[in-house]
Amino acid sequence: MKPAARQDANADFLSTPFVHIPYQWLLDYSKLQLRPEEFLILMQILGAVQVEQSEFLEPQQLAMRAGLDALAVHNIVERLVQRDFLSIGVRLNDNGTESHYYDFTPLWQRIRGKQSSAPKSEDRTWEINLVNVFEQELGRPLSSLECEQIRVWLEQDGYAEWLIVEALREAIYANKFSIKYIDRVLLDWQRHRILSKPDLEQYRRGMRERSQSQKQTAATQPRRNAAKVNQANQDGRYSNFYKLFPDS
Repeated sequence: MKPAARQDANADFLSTPFVHIPYQWLLDYSKLQLRPEEFLILMQILGAVQVEQSEFLEPQQLAMRAGLDALAVHNIVERLVQRDFLSIGVRLNDNGTESHYYDFTPLWQRIRGKQSSAPKSEDRTWEINLVNVFEQELGRPLSSLECEQIRVWLEQDGYAEWLIVEALREAIYANKFSIKYIDRVLLDWQRHRILSKPDLEQYRRGMRERSQSQKQTAATQPRRNAAKVNQANQDGRYSNFYKLFPDS
């Protein structure tokens, strides 16, 4: 078949959308130590972003496209986030709602040589340990978004590891098992300038004292109300007496 004929035969195929990736990514594939399934998921996400303008796909959607199990995809995305190949951002929309998006900046930086191709395990020990602590305390595996939130607390918000663990235990004590509740606890502690364990203990002591005071006030309030009612009844009886005997 002549070249022109081959080109005509492939015209329909060549007119379909293509996914563009840096050629250096292919050259450095072995250096990056990406597993085949990780590369596949990254390509699926990149394709959705470039072709469909879809900034975020749930693990179930990725699983259907990649032909993998949803739980396996969840673990792959979580691993990509932990190993600094992918990031998950949060954007505030005009209507006040939040939407998530995949950010490939960590991967592009790795390809450009701004980070080592194989990060040392101790560099990210904090995240692996905290993820394990959260999963043990909550009794379930964390989602990729929850792992990303832990990273944000540490790297962007600057919370200490011990403070995050204390906020987790505070949430469990309150029977609240969501990352959003833990985030609100951390924000509250930040507003009260809690920077050390003595600060936190003093804050908790003050909260307990205020709570106890409120309970005591609530307990004495019915007695005060009853006394007021009795006094009002007595005043009412005497008022009727004076009406009947105005000269008394």
